[in-house]
Amino acid sequence: MNYEDLIHKDDLNPCKRKIVKNKNEKVIIYAENRFLCQNNEYKWLAWNCRYLDERKEYITTVRDITEEKRLEEERKNLEEAIHLESIKNEFFANISHEFKTPLNIILGTIQLIDKYVKSGNMQNTNIIDLSKYMRPIKQNSYRLLRLVNNLIDMTRIDTGYYDLNIENSNIVSIVENITMSVAHHIENKGINLIFDTNEEELILACDSDKIERIMLNLISNAIKYTDKNGEIKVDVNCNKNRVKVSVKDNGIGICKDKIDMIFDRFMQVDNSLTRRCEGSGIGLSLVKSLVEMHGGKINVYSEVGKGSEFVFEIPVKIIKDNKRCYMKNDYIDFQIEKCNVEFSDIYSL
Repeated sequence: MNYEDLIHKDDLNPCKRKIVKNKNEKVIIYAENRFLCQNNEYKWLAWNCRYLDERKEYITTVRDITEEKRLEEERKNLEEAIHLESIKNEFFANISHEFKTPLNIILGTIQLIDKYVKSGNMQNTNIIDLSKYMRPIKQNSYRLLRLVNNLIDMTRIDTGYYDLNIENSNIVSIVENITMSVAHHIENKGINLIFDTNEEELILACDSDKIERIMLNLISNAIKYTDKNGEIKVDVNCNKNRVKVSVKDNGIGICKDKIDMIFDRFMQVDNSLTRRCEGSGIGLSLVKSLVEMHGGKINVYSEVGKGSEFVFEIPVKIIKDNKRCYMKNDYIDFQIEKCNVEFSDIYSL
């Protein structure tokens, strides 16, 4: 039979063959083709063919390169995926910063108008209540700012440009202060807040701002899925090797088959048509990344109808020649502002 009948139709193009002449003017043909096997599957074969003039015959050698082709295809797919991921991260970084510029202008204008109204330099009228209209503008600006910040941080983490500002800090004080700063939000929801710790002070190396971010995400998540008259408990358990922080609620809980995906990026456990809260699905993924950047780990324990408990652990490490850093009350206004941003999809400001 004609050997070309065994070659895949896409590989019959003569351009795919390489024809060269050796020093004796002998013609040698090199090619890589898919050849049909007895089981009707194709295998990649690398072959070369030379015509023996004195014998009036062709001599051909063939090598099976199917596995090499498969690995090459996987390598190309991986390189393409990495390239596309790089383009995506660059796009997210650029678009996020583009969003942040007009947002900062809007928020700056809102703060300026709010200041004028409070000082009496700008008056409300019987027709227009500036404060009434400014609140939803501010709240939704904060919601956009929260999403943009999360996108920027996730992009920086993916590209390896996200650094922690590590200092020796009192982790108990950090967790307690941020928990107490959101007490008014929780009380307005009609939820009971409990804070407990087995130590009043534990100094370890951490980024206090990122620990606050972790706590705000976990607490806001607990508030979203806890009904009125429910309970949220924040517990700090310390020993000489590690600190364990728990945020526990008695809300609606999470299905067992959904727990494994709770930290997946852009995923939410509720159906998009029935979920009770807004959100991008970035928060918990960001929390997991921040905890792991501290050398820790995070787990979730949940049961439908009984609530959920998020527990993260961070090892106790100290930076030498680093002064102890404590949370100061000077930052109370800044903390309130961060809480407003984090809880902007729960309450009106």
